[in-house]
Amino acid sequence: MEPFDDRQTIRQEIISLLSSEELTIRDLSQAVSLPEKEIVGHLDHIERSLQRQKKKLMITPYKCLTCGFTFDKRTRFTKPGRCPDCKNSHIQVAQFYVK
Repeated sequence: MEPFDDRQTIRQEIISLLSSEELTIRDLSQAVSLPEKEIVGHLDHIERSLQRQKKKLMITPYKCLTCGFTFDKRTRFTKPGRCPDCKNSHIQVAQFYVK
């Protein structure tokens, strides 16, 4: 990951980072020095902005590490609290990238 560049907005920097590699919300948080909750808010706007550029924010979905349930249909970017199948909270984080 490259350090944050002051000439770009935070959202432009996030798009740039996601265009080069798959990253988690925590990775993005560390790269642009913002709390994870703020990154989630930016991802909503980035997803809409990318549609106008004919690009798409792709998500490797959250996955339960206990039973293997995949959160394919989840529309929110936040981490789920627990698995709907086994009720366990051991969840693998999602990764995001731009295609």
